[in-house]
Amino acid sequence: MDTDPKFRPVSAMSLRTKIREDHLTCAICMGPFDKPKALPCLHSFCQGCLTDFIVSRGYESSGQFPCPVCQKATIIPPGGVGGFPDNYVLSSLLDTVDKRPAVPPRPKGSPADGSSRNISPVPGGLYPQAPTGNPMNTIPASTTYVPCSENLLLRFGQLGATIADFMKPYGLAVGKNGEYVVTDLAGSRVLVYANAGELIGRFSCDCKISGVTMTRDNLILLAINGAGSAIMRIYNMDGHVLQTVGDFYRFDKPSGIAQTSKSQTIISNLEGNNIYVFTDQNKMSLKFGWHGSGDKHFNGPNFVAVDSKDNIIVSDSGNNCVKVFDTAGNFKRKFGNLSCPMGIAVDKRDNIIVADAGNFRVQMFDNHCNYLRCLVENTDDIQSDVKPLNVAVTPAGNVAVLLRGTQFAEIRVYKCPL
Repeated sequence: MDTDPKFRPVSAMSLRTKIREDHLTCAICMGPFDKPKALPCLHSFCQGCLTDFIVSRGYESSGQFPCPVCQKATIIPPGGVGGFPDNYVLSSLLDTVDKRPAVPPRPKGSPADGSSRNISPVPGGLYPQAPTGNPMNTIPASTTYVPCSENLLLRFGQLGATIADFMKPYGLAVGKNGEYVVTDLAGSRVLVYANAGELIGRFSCDCKISGVTMTRDNLILLAINGAGSAIMRIYNMDGHVLQTVGDFYRFDKPSGIAQTSKSQTIISNLEGNNIYVFTDQNKMSLKFGWHGSGDKHFNGPNFVAVDSKDNIIVSDSGNNCVKVFDTAGNFKRKFGNLSCPMGIAVDKRDNIIVADAGNFRVQMFDNHCNYLRCLVENTDDIQSDVKPLNVAVTPAGNVAVLLRGTQFAEIRVYKCPL
């Protein structure tokens, strides 16, 4: 791996594949464009995908819908989706890219299927298994100044308009093999990166998504709404739905999600300013909290985490503090000196790591809520409004930080001082 912090690893691919992946893939179905239609905001989608997107969400009754990528309100033409202009440029480019180059004659005796090139099939569907090692090494200082680069190990991802880029990243989790899983609210997408930062998989969801965590079996667990009355969904790494959970949560707005050592699921609900606790059988067993500023109240409980004793840790963003509860919902303690805390994570020592978004820093506290250190500071040096939105801890004990601003989005991984 390149040791320059400006370097972002990119999987080896042909120019033809790169063009197809970045510019000729529908952000809804993640497949090649089929009859691409252009919206006024200049984003394009398959005609069939756009029709399904509008009809499945009931937008046809209101006569307008949000663009699946940029969320700009778009008026449905009188003739329906077919009334949007065809994107002939994309159609032509698809035809050009998909043309197969002439195949030179094979050397005498070479296998007809090209097997002499020793190309192995890709296991696991969408992408190969993530490496089990941890190739990240400390990055030496670069000759070019990079803000917030102290203890920086890895950078990957960027804000952009292609399906390989971030649009509105929100949730962040790390799998047991070091995979980084990111939810992107724009387009309801999930992106998966290997532990060296290369994009190895992505899939779209037919509902709104927010927080993400990994189960003990390394499955992807998402907090969702807009899927009937469900509140969470389990996916495998290939993007296939394994289970949809919840029958009475149509009017909730789930945000953060975490799992205890006993496979209980904790979900924060922004609509009710409360926390849900589900059993290992995904049955709701407890609901606690309501709107307010007291110890048992919340004002925007955006994210949740759990420690080794299964205490529930909540970032109470509107009250500028982090609160700790037991699994029965009893308040234990809290700490402040924060400004709009967002994502939270817990390391192997039960230290609490907080994305202190309003203060443009990532802070660490011990399990008694005592301040330990600042891990990342002055993220507004990157750009004026860049804040740490979410955090996660890797199997090696490093800290992944999701940074986001109006014109910036990136994942950075930092070595955590002992």
